[in-house]
Amino acid sequence: MCRDIIAIARRCQKMRTTKCLARNLFVILIGGLTIFLSSKSLAQAVPLQRFHFQEVHMGAVTQITLYTDSQAQGARAARAAFDEIAAWDRALSDYLNDSEISSLAHIAGPSTAVQARLAKAIKLSIEFMHLSDGAFDPALGRLTKLWRVAFAKSTMPDAAQLCDALKHSGGAHVLWNQESQSVAFNMDGIQLDFGAIGQGLAADAAMNVLRAHHIASALIDVSGDVLASDPPPLTNGWVIQVEPEFIGEQSRTVTLSNQALCVSGDRGQPGHIDGKTFSHILNPKNGRPMDSPRQSMVIANDATTADAIATIACVMDVEHLKLFAIKFPSVKIAIERLPNDGGIQTIELQAISTAPLNEPTHSQVSTKPTDTVVDGH
Repeated sequence: MCRDIIAIARRCQKMRTTKCLARNLFVILIGGLTIFLSSKSLAQAVPLQRFHFQEVHMGAVTQITLYTDSQAQGARAARAAFDEIAAWDRALSDYLNDSEISSLAHIAGPSTAVQARLAKAIKLSIEFMHLSDGAFDPALGRLTKLWRVAFAKSTMPDAAQLCDALKHSGGAHVLWNQESQSVAFNMDGIQLDFGAIGQGLAADAAMNVLRAHHIASALIDVSGDVLASDPPPLTNGWVIQVEPEFIGEQSRTVTLSNQALCVSGDRGQPGHIDGKTFSHILNPKNGRPMDSPRQSMVIANDATTADAIATIACVMDVEHLKLFAIKFPSVKIAIERLPNDGGIQTIELQAISTAPLNEPTHSQVSTKPTDTVVDGH
């Protein structure tokens, strides 16, 4: 009996030892797996590098700064984004004879089906026109070309030509059919002009292309239309320096994170006739350049909105602009102007926070539509 008890005890001890060894082996295996996975994760966590790319598109220097793990990946993503911007230029430019809007029939009556990019531009432009009570107008092509020639020759347009161009301008003559994606005009000679929204549309589309290439942190600068996605590594955002419109004013710096900044004003591309400086921004009501120097700065969640509102802010008077801004509660608007009675006034409809002056800037923005320089650190 005693021998049986001893044998049973020995078998139990052996079983406990076996279980203990199995348990220890399991722990060792799990630990090894953990170490293996950790090593693999470390191998995959390659530090992101900054890459900068620059090309000329939409008549201006276009720059892309992005963070990724390799030059090859960055180059592929930037190439695709630049190609997207070029595609928007081929759709919307009135400088290109073979662009889609240049091929539109400018006669009353027939409806023309348009491709997706032009369709989006027309749809959003008409929406902004209605929201702004006409301060934004996508059908000033005749007037734009008339003043473009006048500035080039430094000669005022003929009064009869100006009157005729004004008569054949205005978004009210544009008949857009959203269902059929087609456009028609109710008057001969109407010409579209997307100079106040085209760069924003292109920047938004290009950023979507970068995201599709798994680029999470990028800055796109299309001649003053700046669009930022996620901040650079170990930062709170992209720091942008905005040059002042008037001599003697201080530059401003703002920080962007998944936001767009557009600066519009007179300094970037003024016209000169008989020694007098004219704004390149036209007043849709009289067909003439705005006569009160000003600069607008707009921050929005997308570049299209920022681009359009930046022009609207230069055209509207302050009281109407305040009412208009209520429709866009998330948009920040600031304008600097030199009223006819003298004196520089800075009006911020919503406060635009500034970055510390000693913080390195990622982009330097002068007045749209001049070239910009991304000078990241």
